[in-house]
Amino acid sequence: MESVSYDRFTSPEAEINNTGQKFIHVSGRQNRNMYIIYGVLVLYVFILTLAVGIKISQVSREVADVRLSVESVVGSIKKGPETLQFENAQFSQLLMPEHVIPEQGPCQENWVFYKDSCYFQSSLKKSWQLAENNCIQKGSHLVVVNDLAELDFLSSIVKTSNSYWIGLVEKEKDKWSWVDGTDFSATEHHWEEGQPDDWDVPLNGEDCGQLHARITSKRRRLWNDADCTLSYPYFCESKPKSH
Repeated sequence: MESVSYDRFTSPEAEINNTGQKFIHVSGRQNRNMYIIYGVLVLYVFILTLAVGIKISQVSREVADVRLSVESVVGSIKKGPETLQFENAQFSQLLMPEHVIPEQGPCQENWVFYKDSCYFQSSLKKSWQLAENNCIQKGSHLVVVNDLAELDFLSSIVKTSNSYWIGLVEKEKDKWSWVDGTDFSATEHHWEEGQPDDWDVPLNGEDCGQLHARITSKRRRLWNDADCTLSYPYFCESKPKSH
């Protein structure tokens, strides 16, 4: 009984000591949490500063590149139009098919010669049949592309960004033929990927071949099938008059 009575009537000094110990313990834990939060904030600010510095460095390099490009253009202009034209020509060579200087050779005027044949490039747009009729009137026919070398030659002398009719026609379903009677199976085939697709054009279908307007990475115009009634420029082919 005496022990219990003693515990119930603990002195005020003892209670104060116990409370002080609790306060010190809680206060220390709060300080430790604040240090951790402060450390995390410092780390975040450091990372953010580093990221901003890297971005500023990248932007500075881009600005420097733009400045060099502008200075190069200004320098070219100061050098004169001849230098500028030369540099433009170099740039065009990267985009356009390799330039071939057409030669008339034994062909008639406005025709060019290549490997024993003469070629006429029409600037007029006609349907496939009218184009073939026009070639016949000139003593020729729509061009027959026998191999890759001939295709590359035609691709290199094309003057416009249009597609061009060639002498390829589908007279029967899936049976293509050349207008001069050359065996189609005996020649190389250079269809663009996915062609001929014989797209379901109302009434007419796609039964005539053309050099497609799209230029490949190898500076080459591949074949495409198209609606024969559409109007495109075209190539005629004939033998020199001496043959």
